[in-house]
Amino acid sequence: MSLIAEYELSNPILRGTRRALPDLQFQVEDEQLSRSELPKLVFWTTGDERDLERLEDLLADDPTVDDVERLAALGGRRLYRVALTEVGVVGMTYQDAVELGITFLDIRVTGEPMQYRAQVPTREALFAYRERCRDRGLSFRLVGLYEGKAEPTNRYGVTDRQREVLLAALEHGYFDVPRGTTLEELAAELDASGQALSALLRRGQANLLRHTLAADGT
Repeated sequence: MSLIAEYELSNPILRGTRRALPDLQFQVEDEQLSRSELPKLVFWTTGDERDLERLEDLLADDPTVDDVERLAALGGRRLYRVALTEVGVVGMTYQDAVELGITFLDIRVTGEPMQYRAQVPTREALFAYRERCRDRGLSFRLVGLYEGKAEPTNRYGVTDRQREVLLAALEHGYFDVPRGTTLEELAAELDASGQALSALLRRGQANLLRHTLAADGT
């Protein structure tokens, strides 16, 4: 059975901005890696209108941010995509997590530090991830570790929620080339965070393949 870990990281990404606006909440929707472009972070910000008005100027001067793009504005919430500088990339632990079989479920922060909730396959994987964080100079503090509840699956090995997400992604053109919808738009449609939706899609696809193509042995 997999484990759910809750932990905190002292992360340099947007640190100057977060310290200048300590009451503004940031919630990560997606981490986008590319071999040809700078890594990008997609996040929601929620807070007072005065803080939101100051935000873009602070992001423009933040040493971890190379470029800023506002994607949406909904009342007291705004959705941004930022390209990270080399200083910011130090705090991007997504690739380390993937290599260790760890799935981010939620990342949010108000001030300091960043708060993570993740699904981990084993304690050993979590401890290995902790060491990689420390190698990056990131202070890691485990807040909680508990067993995740196993969900019932159908004959294709997917849970009801994974089936719902996969079918919605198919119907909205997420798997089309070019895509008919973005991860952020699909997450809003399904009332989920981008991180949680991305994890559901990956696990659902993996389970589906294991119980169909891989099960054939051909």
